[in-house]
Amino acid sequence: MKILQFTILVLIFTKSPVSSKRHLKHPSLSSTSANPTNSDVHTLYKARRKSSSPRPNIILILTDDQDKDLGSLQFMPKLARHLGEEGATYQHGYVSTPMCCPSRSSLLTGLYVHNHHVYTNNDNCSSPYWVENHEKRTFATYLQQSGYHTAYYGKYLNKYTGHHVPPGWDQWHGLVRNSRFYNFTINSNGVLKQHGDDYARDYLPDIITNKTLQLISRSTISSSPFMAVLSYPGPHGPEDAAPQYQDMFHNVTTHHTPAYDFAPNPDKQWILRHTEKMLPIHRSFTDLLMTKRLQTLQSVDSAVEKIVQRLADTGQLDNTYIFYTSDHGYHLGQFGLVKGKAFPFEFDTHVPFLVRGPGIPPRSVRDQPVLNIDLAPTFLDIAGLEKPPHMDGKSILPTFRKPDKKLRDAFLIERGKMTFERYSVVSQEERGVLEDENVSFFSKNHLSLTERLSVECNKPRYQSPCSLNQKWVCKKKGDGSLKIIRCKNKQGLKSSRMKYSNCHCSIGEKFGWKNDRSDKRGMKKNRTKLNLFSLTRRARSILTSQGDTSMFDDIAHEEMKEVDYLVEDIDEEIRGLHILNNITKPTGCVLSRKDKLCQQKVTDEDPSTWITSRSTIKHQIQQLRAQLNELKQIRKYLRLKRPVKEKEQGTRRHMKSGGSSSPFREPGAEVCVCDEVQNNEVVKQHLKEERNGRRREKRMERLLRKERKRMKADKKNQRKSKKQDHCKVDVKMNCFSHDNNHWQTAPLWTAGPFCACTNSNNNTYWCVRNINTTHNYLYCEYVTGMITYFDLKVDPFQLTNLLYTLPDSQLNYMHQQVTHLRTYSGEKRFLERKQRKLRLQKNKLRQKRRRKQRQNSIVALSTKSRRG
Repeated sequence: MKILQFTILVLIFTKSPVSSKRHLKHPSLSSTSANPTNSDVHTLYKARRKSSSPRPNIILILTDDQDKDLGSLQFMPKLARHLGEEGATYQHGYVSTPMCCPSRSSLLTGLYVHNHHVYTNNDNCSSPYWVENHEKRTFATYLQQSGYHTAYYGKYLNKYTGHHVPPGWDQWHGLVRNSRFYNFTINSNGVLKQHGDDYARDYLPDIITNKTLQLISRSTISSSPFMAVLSYPGPHGPEDAAPQYQDMFHNVTTHHTPAYDFAPNPDKQWILRHTEKMLPIHRSFTDLLMTKRLQTLQSVDSAVEKIVQRLADTGQLDNTYIFYTSDHGYHLGQFGLVKGKAFPFEFDTHVPFLVRGPGIPPRSVRDQPVLNIDLAPTFLDIAGLEKPPHMDGKSILPTFRKPDKKLRDAFLIERGKMTFERYSVVSQEERGVLEDENVSFFSKNHLSLTERLSVECNKPRYQSPCSLNQKWVCKKKGDGSLKIIRCKNKQGLKSSRMKYSNCHCSIGEKFGWKNDRSDKRGMKKNRTKLNLFSLTRRARSILTSQGDTSMFDDIAHEEMKEVDYLVEDIDEEIRGLHILNNITKPTGCVLSRKDKLCQQKVTDEDPSTWITSRSTIKHQIQQLRAQLNELKQIRKYLRLKRPVKEKEQGTRRHMKSGGSSSPFREPGAEVCVCDEVQNNEVVKQHLKEERNGRRREKRMERLLRKERKRMKADKKNQRKSKKQDHCKVDVKMNCFSHDNNHWQTAPLWTAGPFCACTNSNNNTYWCVRNINTTHNYLYCEYVTGMITYFDLKVDPFQLTNLLYTLPDSQLNYMHQQVTHLRTYSGEKRFLERKQRKLRLQKNKLRQKRRRKQRQNSIVALSTKSRRG
């Protein structure tokens, strides 16, 4: 199969050097040459003309963020007169993605976003990958190869740095970075030129128009047709209108559609469910912004008239196609969103689309859905070139002369780069929000084992040290890698009962014994993992690092109460030990500091008295030994429950006094009470203490979590307040702030600062837009799992999600449409067709060869039979 694909590519794609008419003038900007003769600029597709007839000129007028559904075309009378009345208006002009850089990349290459991989205005926009793989395959390189004189004026891509001239352009005047009207930099044929704020010299829309007029005038002395892209910055921000238009269109309300301030929307995607109705300051802002946008479009409207007039004056109007469209639409208050784009609804994806040129009847209307990806193959078709096999779009040239020519029924609208797998990682309940430390993980479609462990170990249920009810804990190996192991200090109810009830007693004895099987090493480990000590240590480290004492007060108060209760319980146990004093009998012997003294009769009288005295003393020694062991256990218990601040000093005193090297364990056996009733009481007491300990631990854990959450929120709010006091926003949303200093040209904003959120990080979707004589719907699948369906025949403003009215058969059909379009590739489709043709040709050759063999065998048999 690989050999077959390679054969096909060799048959299709050829490399051909093309001469160039220009060179870079600035030596520092020569990192990527504009000269197509360079081997780096060779394209995989050879531009071959289909005929030798004269070719028309092509002009593309491209605006930035211009809407159609909010009524902007109503305020451009010159555009309507020179293009609408003299050409064709496509009612269903759309973009495949409502974002600036991805849409412009699709327009230049004729590719869907998932094929050129420019997903957002930041991700891969004018990146080295784009420059090396797709910038060489725009329609400009093919038109230049075929003999067109190409020119580009104005905004290019949002992240274009101006340090190279893209291949395929004979004249290049590309704006560095995003749209500006004043104070910008232009790469003018390889030379970076700075512009200021003087209207007569520096206003970018007028510079674009004037350079286009010069190009049209110079083209009269050239035999080559020209192709020019006029990329105007308006009506994109900062919405600086020319001075002569700054008093127009006040109090315009065409943007107040039925969807205006229609919020909240619980039946739509996440961002719209969390968007409330606009405040009065937001509504006032949308009205003023609409005014300023319409004012900036007046320079474009005037430019259309000037260009048409210059073409008429030079005799080129009848041989020139003029296209007018925008890179995407816009919304102002729709669904409560103050401003912006990036949504799949009509106001963001539906754009103006007008064409004037040879063979197009005046005042004609077309109903075929056309896309931004159709412009590149259309320009090549107008130039008499075959469409490159890798392009996804279709030429709309046949619809110029055939209004009923079928083009397509459905197309894809997509936005964002987040996959379902990555969304499932970042939307975990334990994390809640995106964190900077994991941003590198989310740049991949799949996480490695090490990366998954790093994410899991940040969850509270795997934190060290182990709490009482914790089963698993995350530990660091010697090499720095992570692993999840089982907690080793678990003691359940069953083990507790066994520990405290396993008492071995002899007949007639009041005290029994139980074996202590723990070794010193194990006790040392358990000592370091004591729950009370762990909690106190964690609390102290957190409070010390965060510089807050309120949490310390709460924890100290709780612990002091518990210590008081423990002291009372221990006091009761010590008083109970005095019962042992009544068990002993007098022996007639006393113990002094230096000697042992016994009454004379004990040693001189009858030996039976001596034996009785010895037995009594022996019994007393046993009782005292038992009492000593029990006191040692009480001392051990006290040390376990001692506050942290005194533990270290107490340990030192014990070591000084010559105590055991392990203060938490004594060698030998432990004493226990043989009375079954009392033994059960001891068991119950220990179980009660365990339950109380668990409750205390959970209570302190809750306090710690609340404190961490509060302090984290305070820090976030402090950062936001330092940046902008009036815009404290959720990290999941993309928000903007606006104040009185935002606009520098009239009309100015004077209502004060405000903040508004316009998009979210999870607003990634894939939609199928279906438009024909029987259906008109929008079906979308979001990365969050949300699905929406809007029937525009009954709900043209997409106010209600009608998903649950669909039968299963229609829902499955629409899902299959999205699945197919999400992976659609013109290049793959072309290769599949070529492979199918090659297989058919091979089968025909094989069949022809077999027929010939059969004929030869028949002839041979007939000849043999005649000879016989």
